Amino acid sequence: MTKAKKAIILLLAMVTLTGCTSSDTEDMLYEDKSIKRTLTIELVQRYSGNNIRLNERILQFDAERSDIEIDIRSYNNYPLSYSPWMLGRDGRGNPPDIIELTPNQMKLMFHHGKLEPLNLVEPQYRNYTISSPDGYAIGLKSKVNPLIVYYNKDTFARLGLEIPSDDWDWNMFDDTVASLKSAGEGVYIVMNKLLLEWVTINGYGGRFVDASGTVFSGYMDSEQAIEAAEWLSWIDSDPTITMIPFDLIDEQIALGVDYAFDLQSGGTTNYEAIIRRNDRIGIAPLPGGPDRVNIAKMTGLGIHSAAQNKDVAMELIRYLAEGSEDFYVDTIQHTYENFGTMDPIDQDRLSIVIDEVQHSIPAAQYMYDGQNHGRSHISYQPRSAIKSGQPIEEVLRREAESIDMQFVWFKEDLENLAQCIQQFVGVCEW
Repeated sequence: MTKAKKAIILLLAMVTLTGCTSSDTEDMLYEDKSIKRTLTIELVQRYSGNNIRLNERILQFDAERSDIEIDIRSYNNYPLSYSPWMLGRDGRGNPPDIIELTPNQMKLMFHHGKLEPLNLVEPQYRNYTISSPDGYAIGLKSKVNPLIVYYNKDTFARLGLEIPSDDWDWNMFDDTVASLKSAGEGVYIVMNKLLLEWVTINGYGGRFVDASGTVFSGYMDSEQAIEAAEWLSWIDSDPTITMIPFDLIDEQIALGVDYAFDLQSGGTTNYEAIIRRNDRIGIAPLPGGPDRVNIAKMTGLGIHSAAQNKDVAMELIRYLAEGSEDFYVDTIQHTYENFGTMDPIDQDRLSIVIDEVQHSIPAAQYMYDGQNHGRSHISYQPRSAIKSGQPIEEVLRREAESIDMQFVWFKEDLENLAQCIQQFVGVCEW
């Protein structure tokens, strides 16, 4: 065979081989069911049992797909309690395809190009998703912990007070609080960053932050927020009251507003278990009727921009939204299980919590999952400053400016957010 013929044969072989593009090769590999892709999911906390509601849903999806396997891991095991992947660093193993974050983290990640918009544009999913400031769906809600009202049934009966109902408005609520205080009964509605937002919106018709969720000046120190702080200062007089269920049972307080799920000790010391054991404790919706706004602690599932399997990640996100018999029940049960309890939620309590979840928006100052805002009133600087006699308007103005500066800091560099999470008591006090 001449050299010329050999060259022609070699050239034809090269053309034949290169005619199969890399994408064609990938498609062929993915069609081969014996070759699986690993879908990596990084949650705030990894649950060891398969009976956790979110795990169950994910494993159902896994069972229906022979071409993938699921790897669920936690970033709570990282030394600084945040995922390095969300900051553009390398963590353990592959980058997560799906990562669990708070709404504030999601907005900042999306701003820095580290989260993908979700293809969940149908109106029926609007209340299931977390949005960016410009309206993109960037997360599917995974946990929602709303505020609810707790009260002592015996105290209300003894004083002849009407028990909280589904349709009570803010004026009825205000009158009830005034009656309890006049009778010398304790009321637990403390001034902290989340309840101040709730009272500003529902009690005085204001806003706490701009539409982007990152500008507080002019809102947190508005006339409505000042009135809300004055109202809370009138109520918030006893810093020793810290545990609503026990204080209700001991009749230290007659009424309180706190989160539906709290006390991370698990087992017999979470709110659900305590209330089940004590029929003196009643629960009720927040005041304000159908127009009320609940300030909830939330997390959501987003798709990381460095994900290796964005297509399958979006399929799972859509599966979690579409495949649920009741998305709210699944979300609430998963939130409840996050506090260490596997038992079903009491049905009467569940109906109230579902209603509050449907009225919930993300708390404007909830930066990362694990912050115990419900107990933060003792160290909440505006509260201390106002209690010491400083003018409320000046206190709130300083706080708003401080938070605005920190959001500018976060938008400049995500490493600054890492410092906030690492040193939240010092660098980022809110």
